[in-house]
Amino acid sequence: MDCLEWSVSPMPQLVTVGHGVWKPGMRHFSRNFGLYDVLFVRSGCMYMAEDGREYEVRAGHMLTLEPGKTHVGYRESEEETEIFWIHIKHDSEQCRLPAEQIPWSLVLRKGTDSDLAPVNRPIYMPKFGYMELKEAWIILEEMVRLHNRLSVETVLGLQVQFVQLLAKLQELVRTSEAESRSGRLAGAVAAYLRKHESLPFCTGQLEKEFHYNLDYISRCLKRHTGMSPLEYLRHVRMEKARRLLEQSAELTVKQIAEIVCMPDPNYFSRMFRKESGISPAEYRKKRLGYSG
Repeated sequence: MDCLEWSVSPMPQLVTVGHGVWKPGMRHFSRNFGLYDVLFVRSGCMYMAEDGREYEVRAGHMLTLEPGKTHVGYRESEEETEIFWIHIKHDSEQCRLPAEQIPWSLVLRKGTDSDLAPVNRPIYMPKFGYMELKEAWIILEEMVRLHNRLSVETVLGLQVQFVQLLAKLQELVRTSEAESRSGRLAGAVAAYLRKHESLPFCTGQLEKEFHYNLDYISRCLKRHTGMSPLEYLRHVRMEKARRLLEQSAELTVKQIAEIVCMPDPNYFSRMFRKESGISPAEYRKKRLGYSG
């Protein structure tokens, strides 16, 4: 399954949601507009074309039609067809990639109290295919119910359901097609490095633990996290160092460096600055001096 990668923020915006039952002989009119039109077929089949590419959207399938592309029913429905649809506005650029290439474990930069704008992060919307939509139908039904009785009281509830739907679709992609061999290996290696972050880094131990050579392990981890095993371990140690700087005022920077297996304080400071943008001492002063 292909997925569309959206950069957020801002979050995609829900424009409308609907539900209908198409009778045999009906087909979708031609349309080209600036919104994503996401179709969910619960029963029957819709025949949709997007810029000439044809899709048979059967029961349990969904299709995300893209803004700026002409979509039209290329064939009449042959049976009663129940559908839900949502229209979404999202103006950021998108790219498309196979689900098995989504870097689920990619380490993203966290927002800090120095940021003056939200940090952009990726989310993924399935393009087309079958998905186990049991829980998604419940969310869609609730969205339609709230939309049909839209009021000041229900507007936030509708938005909450919309975000839950996006999260559910992304979860379904991850648990179905995205758990490739490389993805599973990357997740296992990341968990192993976190569990053993206090031990010296040993390439031979990684190969012994996972029964692959280091080159393959490194390629899989970098594909899904953006880091080599050593870089990922260093990142884990820097996370621990930040917690200690914030929570253990009695420890010196040199002591913290030793705790995170970097006994050379100069090397520790260089790596910390590379990861956090400031020195350990500056980080501690900033965090402990923060008053709200």
